[in-house]
Amino acid sequence: MRFSAFLPSTRLNSLQLIDIALFLAFLPHLFILKLPMLLFLGLGVYFIYKKKSSQLLIMSFTLLGLIAIGLSFFAEYNFSSFSRLLVFISVLISFLTMAIILQRLTRSINFYLRVSPAMLMILSFFFFNSISMLFYALFTLFIFTFLLLYSRMHSSFNNILRVNGLLYLFSLPIVLLLFLSFPRISYKKAQFGFQGEEISRTGHDGKMYIDSKALLVPSPKVVMEVSFDQKVPPAYLLYFRGSTLYKDKGTEWINPVAPRPARVNISKAKSIINYKVKLYPHNRHWLYMLDLPIRQLPESFIDRDYITYATMPVKEITYYEASSALIYETQIENNLKHALDVNVSRDPKTAKALTKYINPDDNSRSKANALIKYFSSLDLSYSLKPKPMDLEHPVDSFLYDAKVGYCVHFASAFANAARLVGIPSRIVTGYKADAANAINDYLLVKEADAHAWVELYLDEAGWIRFEPTSTAKRILPIEQGGVNNAYTNESVFSRFFQQVNVYYMYTRHLINTWILQYDRSKQKSLLKELLSNTLFLLQFIGILLALIISSFFLFIMLQKAGCEDKLLCEMEVLIRFLQQRGDQRQQGENMSEFLHALAKRHKEYRGLEQISQLYHEMRYSQKEHDLAHLKAKIKAFINSVKNAR
Repeated sequence: MRFSAFLPSTRLNSLQLIDIALFLAFLPHLFILKLPMLLFLGLGVYFIYKKKSSQLLIMSFTLLGLIAIGLSFFAEYNFSSFSRLLVFISVLISFLTMAIILQRLTRSINFYLRVSPAMLMILSFFFFNSISMLFYALFTLFIFTFLLLYSRMHSSFNNILRVNGLLYLFSLPIVLLLFLSFPRISYKKAQFGFQGEEISRTGHDGKMYIDSKALLVPSPKVVMEVSFDQKVPPAYLLYFRGSTLYKDKGTEWINPVAPRPARVNISKAKSIINYKVKLYPHNRHWLYMLDLPIRQLPESFIDRDYITYATMPVKEITYYEASSALIYETQIENNLKHALDVNVSRDPKTAKALTKYINPDDNSRSKANALIKYFSSLDLSYSLKPKPMDLEHPVDSFLYDAKVGYCVHFASAFANAARLVGIPSRIVTGYKADAANAINDYLLVKEADAHAWVELYLDEAGWIRFEPTSTAKRILPIEQGGVNNAYTNESVFSRFFQQVNVYYMYTRHLINTWILQYDRSKQKSLLKELLSNTLFLLQFIGILLALIISSFFLFIMLQKAGCEDKLLCEMEVLIRFLQQRGDQRQQGENMSEFLHALAKRHKEYRGLEQISQLYHEMRYSQKEHDLAHLKAKIKAFINSVKNAR
């Protein structure tokens, strides 16, 4: 079906074209304007539709518009949580809306009314920086140019659409060059980028439960997106610290000490890595950083356990640049009282077994290694559906009876066991990222990656991370509550769609980084790279040339208008051939006169009479004719004339 089939049969006038453009431009603002302005807009549209216009009506709407603006900004806006820039833009949009309604009521067109759709679209970008808005803006721009061409070209809809597409293709290289080279304006603390997912994430809450409230969030929701300066580190190093827990209260672990700033002191830091984080809102104070952060972020602090806290809860998407040491030794701790607190009588079976298995005279590292071996010998299983445990003796119940659990149960049992043999321990909760969610230098961290692990204080090295979950002998299948990963019987389709989602998020990240967040610093770094890196310069030129060439070929392909009259298009082949031989069709001369005149003038053109007769029969007869027959006649005529030479 042709595009023109969906359009009105009569030609639209200028006011109707402007109304279409205004409708598209106003759509995003329906989510911005407050109720009084929406009512004013709706009332204005009603009177415009009814074609009512008078001096009294315009004066009345002027008063109504001022009242609506006043009510919007003095009754419904909360200025304490609204930036000054956005307040100014909101006032500007409201006055712009009022002016559009007043001008439209006059039923006259001026320059202001013509440019107002573009102004509305530009102002909407201050509020919407989502992927849907990006594509909507591209679609709207295409329609705007189509409407402009429609008002200037007296041609068919399909032909105007073709010309509009040509303009787009022709402009691509120019737009790219302007985008990369036009001076950028950097806004302090600007939060441009995809902002459409303000749902609070819940994968980590600063506590750890081992009873029915045990943290279990097998959700694919993204917690944060991380981009590294280099390739994503190996999976065994992707630990993002969230909170440290010292006190075992039986069914939950907590930190009894309130967080407070402390001096960052890592005695032996190696493998320093820099990365950028896009953290989704979780309504808490944690800013997740790789183990171990070595640089304090603005408006935050690092506590004595190397946890980074924001001064305010994270209630919106937050961007920050971080540095971490992946290999390190921490400072010497003097106060380890909380890290040795353990109820010796609560789990007697574990305490008795450890006295036989662990040599009390060994150093802390030997004891820790022996603990790992002991847990590995207990035939434990990993499952997201742990068996019920005796919460009066949780460690004994997990290690010797239930033998099934996930990270929280392994971490709790291991931390208590370490304290029973005299090793200070603490539990760290946060996220252990999955390497399957990484592409190049980009990493997704999801709610399902919420994890708990243990740090032991070894006399000669300070706090060292241990992964007790790795001591599980097996991972139970999904139907038995097993973890959802590549080692289970997860469906091929499910893994495929998860991978597709990773690539989708990666594409979003690239668009976000290089389009929505392309600022002056990125522009300067790109220019520096072009001037200093010959290979990068050649690659850039190659990509630009490829874009120009592909745009040119697409331009050539679309330059030929679509054939709306197939019969006439076949005759055009004949007309062009005759014109090449110097036989021009005179102005006002119809097809029959033109062909018959040539047939009389040239002996070799006698075949034109048959072609003319066939053409007119097909054009005006009610009978159906074979178009291929006419095409064959024309081809035979052209060949005969060429051979006659």
